[in-house]
Amino acid sequence: MSLEFDQMKDILRNFQGAQASLPTNSQSRQAEIPALPGVFPGALPESFTEAEADLLSEYYELVLKWNKRLHLTTLTRPQEFFERHILESAFAESLILPLVNQVWDLGSGLGVPGMVIAILRPDLNARLIEVSRNKALFLEEAAAYLKLKNVEVIESRIETIESVPEESCLTVRAIEKMEKMIPEILRLGAKATQILIFGAKSLEEKTRALVYTDKKIESLLIPDSNQRYVMNIIRSTWNAESGRAGE
Repeated sequence: MSLEFDQMKDILRNFQGAQASLPTNSQSRQAEIPALPGVFPGALPESFTEAEADLLSEYYELVLKWNKRLHLTTLTRPQEFFERHILESAFAESLILPLVNQVWDLGSGLGVPGMVIAILRPDLNARLIEVSRNKALFLEEAAAYLKLKNVEVIESRIETIESVPEESCLTVRAIEKMEKMIPEILRLGAKATQILIFGAKSLEEKTRALVYTDKKIESLLIPDSNQRYVMNIIRSTWNAESGRAGE
């Protein structure tokens, strides 16, 4: 294993949880954002298991291996990769509703958040959608190397996908021209239980104008961030008390 692997492993092992890592003003900003009724507002994990630390460190090492050729990310130092890619993905994972049994990650790129969610949630099937053949090959190799049987890589343009099924969560983090793609994202997620979109707070207003009446929407500030949000869009038929969709 490489030095970078060891450094990432130490970071993951020593992580002491959400509240210990957040400055006071960040905690208060998050507290001001109300959660949808009955839905947990999301949080960073308290810690990572040894198995998770191993897989996430190996995944990070694979990204570095392929990065010189594919330019997967500019955040290559262990701490910044951990904070921006692993922790933000873990925050998104904490928002996923109990009814969801599969995640569709649009424009997956280096596999964030889809690959990280697949590592943290082996009970969920993760479908990583990527148009670039080379990046799709990277995702396939990473899933095979990490022995993630719950990952399927789909090489496709977003526009050619008909829709995602019910009981699924659609995730979108780093696709080009995000604002222009919102109508297409909402089309794909029309039947989905949940849609999670990473972006600026301003994206919510533009999305609200297009969201159907059967959806509830809120933006949650990502912990330890000043301007990065996850927009949580949920079907209004979701019943938080029973954990299932209503009739």
